[in-house]
Amino acid sequence: MKNIFFFQFILLIPSFSSLFINPVFSNNTILNCSGDIPKNNPCLIKAITYKVNIIRIDLCQTNPFPSFRSSSDYIGAKCINLFDKKKYRSFDLKNNKKLNLPRNVPIAGKYKYISMVFENKFSASGKYYDGDFYWKTSRKGPKNIIKEKNNAGKAYEFTTKLQNWRGKENTNNKYCSNNGGTKSRCELKYNGFNMTGIGLGSDFIEEYGNGAKYMFYMSDLEPEIMLDKNSSGYIQLNYQKNLEVYGDGGSVKSISIAPFIIKATYLN
Repeated sequence: MKNIFFFQFILLIPSFSSLFINPVFSNNTILNCSGDIPKNNPCLIKAITYKVNIIRIDLCQTNPFPSFRSSSDYIGAKCINLFDKKKYRSFDLKNNKKLNLPRNVPIAGKYKYISMVFENKFSASGKYYDGDFYWKTSRKGPKNIIKEKNNAGKAYEFTTKLQNWRGKENTNNKYCSNNGGTKSRCELKYNGFNMTGIGLGSDFIEEYGNGAKYMFYMSDLEPEIMLDKNSSGYIQLNYQKNLEVYGDGGSVKSISIAPFIIKATYLN
């Protein structure tokens, strides 16, 4: 059975023409599409599909992957593991998901972060109607858009991966608050949320380019979750499933994966 989990929403990082890669079309506040073709700024639509292979999910009191480290430290960050692919064969994020807390919470305190590690390979599809034409994703990538007069044809999934947060020209990524990002790391500020995306090698050490086999992703929790050793129940994950549409006012130029926004709520 394949370990594929569906975030039928959008994932995590900016409107890169290739997920997490292209530092163009930048604006830290992106509005929903209004029915017109956007001009030189992206707008958001709901994704039809989103697929990614999740390795693990953790709830942490402090940042498990601070900038001075090249790998994550879940023990030092006082994390609770909510999902590990080694223990479970599959995980479905098609809908908002409840994850069981362990029977005895190991460390009481405020949990400030939700983190994920997933395979550096993402698939998504979507379409947008401007009142005259349907603009649909193709298998060739986010910049190869299908334009149709009717809605009969389907939107096809494209697959992409993180190579470099700074792009081919090594320019600042406006989504990244850490001085435009490094090649492997981006501290994201997007639509009021603070997030971190880091490329990882096969040894789960920070990496970029073809060596980035995995992605570490972390989101700040607002509000924070307070747990004690008697806490029991669930952590509910709520997420969005958006794509960014970019155009020149006359035609749609790309439909790409938008930053992944996820919320976690404690249910007693």
